[in-house]
Amino acid sequence: MNMKTYTKNTILMLITAFCCFGLVESSQAAKFYLTSGQSSFGVGDEFNVNVRIDTTGESINAAEARIFFPNNVLELLNTDDSDSIFNFWLEGPTIGDGEVLFIGGTPKGVAGGALQVLKLNFKAIGVGTAELIVSSDAVVTASDGKGTNVLSAVEGFNIAVGTETIPAQPVVIPETGEVPVQPELVEREPVLALEKPLEPELTIPLYPDQTKWYSHLGQVLVFWKVPDDIIKVATQVDRNPNGDPQDIDDQIFTGKNLGILGEGIWYVHVQFKNNVGWGKIANYKISIDTTPPVPFETTIDNELSDNPTPTIKYESQDGLSGISYYSILIDGSSPIVTEATNFVLPVQTPGKHALRVRALDSAGNSVEDSLGFEVLPLPMPTIEFITKTIAQEDYIFVSGKTKPTIFVDVHLADSHGKEIFTSQALSDELGNWEMVVYKSLDKGAHVLTANARDERGAISYATAPQSIKVRPKTIISLGIIDLGWIEISIIGILIIISAISLFSWSYVSAKKTRQAYKIIVGRDIDKLSDLLIADLKKLKEWFRDQKKVLPLKEKADAEHFLNKANDTAAKIKKYLAQEVNKLK
Repeated sequence: MNMKTYTKNTILMLITAFCCFGLVESSQAAKFYLTSGQSSFGVGDEFNVNVRIDTTGESINAAEARIFFPNNVLELLNTDDSDSIFNFWLEGPTIGDGEVLFIGGTPKGVAGGALQVLKLNFKAIGVGTAELIVSSDAVVTASDGKGTNVLSAVEGFNIAVGTETIPAQPVVIPETGEVPVQPELVEREPVLALEKPLEPELTIPLYPDQTKWYSHLGQVLVFWKVPDDIIKVATQVDRNPNGDPQDIDDQIFTGKNLGILGEGIWYVHVQFKNNVGWGKIANYKISIDTTPPVPFETTIDNELSDNPTPTIKYESQDGLSGISYYSILIDGSSPIVTEATNFVLPVQTPGKHALRVRALDSAGNSVEDSLGFEVLPLPMPTIEFITKTIAQEDYIFVSGKTKPTIFVDVHLADSHGKEIFTSQALSDELGNWEMVVYKSLDKGAHVLTANARDERGAISYATAPQSIKVRPKTIISLGIIDLGWIEISIIGILIIISAISLFSWSYVSAKKTRQAYKIIVGRDIDKLSDLLIADLKKLKEWFRDQKKVLPLKEKADAEHFLNKANDTAAKIKKYLAQEVNKLK
């Protein structure tokens, strides 16, 4: 097995060991990059190059990379992982011929804009340009329980040894992605002033807000506007909020590159001079924190119980910017933000849950901890009686058994699964419960379920769905026969037909004998009744042919109403025939 296959397999083993309860929170991408305090050295100089990761908000827990360097220009003396975010090294860091390999991880997911992975201590041994390259097959894995590779970019670093200075890498503003213009040389004859210069107005695009903490690193460009009377500009960057700038350039520029600043609070001091003297000093504060908070452990008071609102405890520390807040995620839901170090979880449904607690400092760096817990359900209630079929104006009665003095939540849904009714009943001391659903329902099939709930919010699983059929509203009831609007409409049509037939009989009887009318009326009634019955039969057959088009419920309703209409038509035909036969 070659080294690359080995490392791919082992990093997956590392991820599996560390990610048991991970939750996917974002789809952002990470970046491997290299930094150094300067980019030009002389032969024999020793210097450091930092290997860092910008997670762009993604929480990660493992990484793998191979970094190449020209061993005829640089010698890698050693590596330093004392400040690394990784505390477990599955491979290396191993120094090879012109390369260094490492696979590291941490059981606690971390996030930040400039996470320290490794420090490489080099010595310049030859003249030339040394290109440090991060291998394109490097891996950075999210702490999502799946080992998802979130690496999207790698950035190397160029170093000049005994040659011309390499220009500083361009400054990229993380929030906007913009590259600010470089400071420009001011060439003009200064005008005479009558008083000392005003305090300079400073702008630092990489760190635009003096009140904020930042987690990214880069070349610090400071800009200022140069008044027409200025003849000198003094600058300095240090840890003193009231420092006195001593670095005076021979030429006047509209700004200056201060290089890469490390962690901590820095102050940039700038002062103008004109023919009258030195003016007031401008002090600009820069706060940088690239180290995640201290790893912590999360505890829960009920890891396996029927308590739906367990309490969790956690606490982290941060030595620079301080803990800003904690973010709590349950089963990938929207994060709950709190500054407290203990928290009562909102009501959880029965089953297993994955919990993630993330501590974020004021710069946005984070460390997280995960655990799993399970909420046991209450005993399921029983449904011992339910009204299975009702008319639209009727109510549903349902009753059953459960634990004494406990709530039973009843839910009613239509045929599309949309909940249309919910209410609660309280069981008595023997566990009996009952409910009447006072709601007018549309005709068709409905489904009723119930679950138990106690005063803590703990619930049971829902009962098996109970089907309820709602038929059209009854308008007239004739003993065992209930007539709805469809039946009444058909009877009305038959009555009209009968009235027309009787009217015809009256008209014909004035011209012919009653016996002749009897024959005509009887024939007309038979024909009209037979036609109506035949049409109903065709309509019934048509509905049956729509089996694949109409929903099963609508087809069954239509067949039911047509059967009743057909039966009613046959009865009326028989009745009218008997009455005609009585005619003298």
